[in-house]
Amino acid sequence: MVVRLLSMRSFMIGSAALVMALSACSSGDGREMKPPEADQQESVAPVTTVDDPASFDSVTDPSEGTFSISGPWSTDEQIDARYTCDDRNISPPLSWSGVPEEAVAFAIVMSDLDAPAFAHWTVANIDVAATDTREGVVPSLGVVALNENGVATYFGPCPPRGSRHTYQITVYALGQILEAQNGDPAPAMRAAIETTALSRASTTFTYTRS
Repeated sequence: MVVRLLSMRSFMIGSAALVMALSACSSGDGREMKPPEADQQESVAPVTTVDDPASFDSVTDPSEGTFSISGPWSTDEQIDARYTCDDRNISPPLSWSGVPEEAVAFAIVMSDLDAPAFAHWTVANIDVAATDTREGVVPSLGVVALNENGVATYFGPCPPRGSRHTYQITVYALGQILEAQNGDPAPAMRAAIETTALSRASTTFTYTRS
């Protein structure tokens, strides 16, 4: 893919140089160059690929498709304390359905929408045959990134005392298996998940610490 992108760049630079050269040759004899035809313009248009971050738009809003996720709470409802730092601090059970046919694996990311940089839970390369994950269990074949405490495991909601935070768990359908392993940095794994995602489904909940 890198070779392809370099080749296209060289082609575009060469085309630009040729246009400049022709313009220089024609500027002294009073003649005007004929504007390029439509098909000529299309022939030099850059080809966008999924490796170009600006072209990545394949992740769809779950409200527009059938891919969905559910957990033991209603949308924006307070999560059970057992899944937080104030109790057992174990990962919640989840289930998903409506998976894209092209998916080869799944990933799960839990984020604090009030503190996005905080690494709570990041799992990649989950078995494509899975349709759920049990409470407190790493999904089959899943590799787990480091959480905010530097441990490759789940770390539940733990906002400052007296505050209420909103959290989001997203399941991603991946188009390829990631070159990832247990203990990878969460930001790097999350970036790879976003890049290879075909679709995603999210659920939100809250937690208030007294």
